[in-house]
Amino acid sequence: MARSDLYEGAHLFVAGIRIYEHLHGRPPALGDLAQILKVSEEELSLMARKLCDEKIVTAVISGAECRYGLGDHTRIEALPRHEQSPRMADEITRFQNRQQSRLKEIEQSLGDGRDKKRVFSDLEKALKDPSSQQKKKNPLD
Repeated sequence: MARSDLYEGAHLFVAGIRIYEHLHGRPPALGDLAQILKVSEEELSLMARKLCDEKIVTAVISGAECRYGLGDHTRIEALPRHEQSPRMADEITRFQNRQQSRLKEIEQSLGDGRDKKRVFSDLEKALKDPSSQQKKKNPLD
């Protein structure tokens, strides 16, 4: 369920509740749903909180046990679909644009072509063989 969005996860959660209630005649706890859906209890706990906030499922707490029942399951259709993908793609393009602008700023600050070539060749030498670089003398020696 980690790869699915909230809409798909809600459908799975509600289906798990219905199947468990059909098989056992009582509302399931998170551990029961984890066994049916083959999903970790932590993921289900996060999903349960979101669905309880939307009043899609209800939580029945008695003592130290929490069981889940169906609320207004028709509200699932109002949930957003594929909500994370566009934001992630936008974030990646912004990051790439920032990196390109930084590289352009560095190249502009180096000035003419001779300085660029010298600096880049020095960097390349340093990356290939770091031991060839002169070590700065320790002022405490």
